[in-house]
Amino acid sequence: MTRNAAEKRAAREYARKHGVTYRSALDAMRASHHPDPPADLDRFVTRLLIEAVEGFGIRHWARIDSWDGAAAARITDVSGETFHLDADTVGPVIGDFIAIEHLRKPLDLDAYLADEIIQTALFGFVIYRPTVRRRPRIDA
Repeated sequence: MTRNAAEKRAAREYARKHGVTYRSALDAMRASHHPDPPADLDRFVTRLLIEAVEGFGIRHWARIDSWDGAAAARITDVSGETFHLDADTVGPVIGDFIAIEHLRKPLDLDAYLADEIIQTALFGFVIYRPTVRRRPRIDA
């Protein structure tokens, strides 16, 4: 049984037991589950920042003010607000994305996903959408 199937089964049982909708039960279960960050989280953060800054992931809504090449960047969004990006900023959010997107290694991160992770870390959700959409991912 896959983790996804087990999660759905548990949500159905929870919904029946507590008299809530299946969707509410599934959302509650997913919100309560916070996976352990991977052992190489620093490599994921470094790759995330490289894709966001050098891979043009955030350039459609932010200007890069400074970039050390690996661990930290200072950006200014289109409204003029300045943010500092580093492991402390994106670390809490990246673990959830690693689990949701089933990322196995840092090179699985692309600029589009880096943009989503950084916006979620800074704003709580994605505000700015690029004009070019990412192709649907095909799992092999």
